[in-house]
Amino acid sequence: MMCAQRILIVDDEASLRFLVSKQLSRAGFEALSAADGPTALDMAAAQAVDAIVLDVTMPGMDGFEVCRRLKADPRTAAVPVVFLSASLNGDFRRRAFSLGAADFLAKPFQIAELPVYLRAILREAGARETPQAGRMVAVIGADRAADSAAAAVRLAETEALKGDGPVMLIDLELPAGSIGARLQLAGGPNVRFLLHNTGEPAPAAVARVSQRLHAALEVIPAPFSPSLLGQDAPDPRRLSEVLDYLTGVGYYVVLHLGTKVDDLTAEALRRASLVCAATQEGAGEAARETFLALLTEAGAPRERIAPPDEPARQRDGQIAPAVTRARAYAPNRLPEPAGGQLAAIG
Repeated sequence: MMCAQRILIVDDEASLRFLVSKQLSRAGFEALSAADGPTALDMAAAQAVDAIVLDVTMPGMDGFEVCRRLKADPRTAAVPVVFLSASLNGDFRRRAFSLGAADFLAKPFQIAELPVYLRAILREAGARETPQAGRMVAVIGADRAADSAAAAVRLAETEALKGDGPVMLIDLELPAGSIGARLQLAGGPNVRFLLHNTGEPAPAAVARVSQRLHAALEVIPAPFSPSLLGQDAPDPRRLSEVLDYLTGVGYYVVLHLGTKVDDLTAEALRRASLVCAATQEGAGEAARETFLALLTEAGAPRERIAPPDEPARQRDGQIAPAVTRARAYAPNRLPEPAGGQLAAIG
């Protein structure tokens, strides 16, 4: 009989330790717990654990220092650390990944999903499917009420949890996007920097602007608000160069196009192996056909246009033409900060 994988939960709140322990036990894990950083370090060094679920804010030694010490100790350096924090501050997430964390999740919202994330992280490399190089999916909405941003986030997170390979979510909704605020990412370099050809090699540019959201999911956000940087339009040729690089190294790329068809999004529509098209709930057949015609005129082959949930049902082969509304989706995250450019949920 296979032994249950052992997870160490580190949190100063007894109620959270109990809740997470019950959640993991029901999912088939063996759960251990520690109320503070020093106790956690002693337990992890004394007995083998498969992963550590770690709170950020604790009295005395905080989670960042615990993670730093775990990664510095040869006995625990290889143990995956999953931060479970009430704060989704983008700088917190960036710091956690810079220390070697495997993932950064929100509490209490993502506790129910924690077993799924842990299984994805702990899955042996030999059990994973071969990554599909050259796979790109574009998500576009007929209007804001269709909420293409929510559909793009849902698709990217689903693909990342399958564990087939790394996923990159790129927000091409310009001049200002909604995904960065929706996911509470840190500000700074964004897709506008990436798509102006400054001569910087694509790998270096991608590394500079991408932010890691989860273990296998990175995001390149659009500006949170209209940017004054560079009044010239983004270069579709630079986008093509970036996409060539990402797919060449095995990324599953999800492109969020917003609702506008221009030279940049037309390049994405032509290159995507699947176009997920969302219309507003209640839109008539005439409106859907008009949207289909617009997409095909922009270069998206009609046989590649499908509903937003099609990748979850059929990942390979020919896709029957269809346009439908995006399903309502409430992300398991803290509310977006005030002032962000947010898409309405239809």
